[in-house]
Amino acid sequence: MTRKAGVLALAASLVLPALVFAQTPTPFDMKGIWQGNNEGLVDGPATHHPKEVTSRPAGKFHIDSQTFTYTIDGQDGRFFWGTMSSQFVNNIRMLGTVSNDGKWVYMVTKEGYIDAQVVDHDTIDACYRHVNAESAVVGCNLMRRQK
Repeated sequence: MTRKAGVLALAASLVLPALVFAQTPTPFDMKGIWQGNNEGLVDGPATHHPKEVTSRPAGKFHIDSQTFTYTIDGQDGRFFWGTMSSQFVNNIRMLGTVSNDGKWVYMVTKEGYIDAQVVDHDTIDACYRHVNAESAVVGCNLMRRQK
């Protein structure tokens, strides 16, 4: 290898990683207060979905509708944290991360999982699910950042 080719190879090895790093997208900003009306299909006693309140039968299950609030207090890169609340339970720990492409959000609470697709800067389409020996719940809703 000639000296000139060696210098060019070295320069390329230093410049290319910098270009890749510069193109890394800024993570979707989850900070703030998000609210949405959730409709969930429920089997058994679920913390946020008491059978006696605002529900209608669906076969041997019931469908419940209520407002949820996600309060995201902090974010560090793709990771974020805060709480989830409903009319029945407040301040449940919530941890989450944003996908590398910024199009998906993944969250966990002490009871279940929430996967969300980013619709726009202030809207996510969030779907919750959990299953345990006593209950199962699945439901989706649009969550909008409050301004």
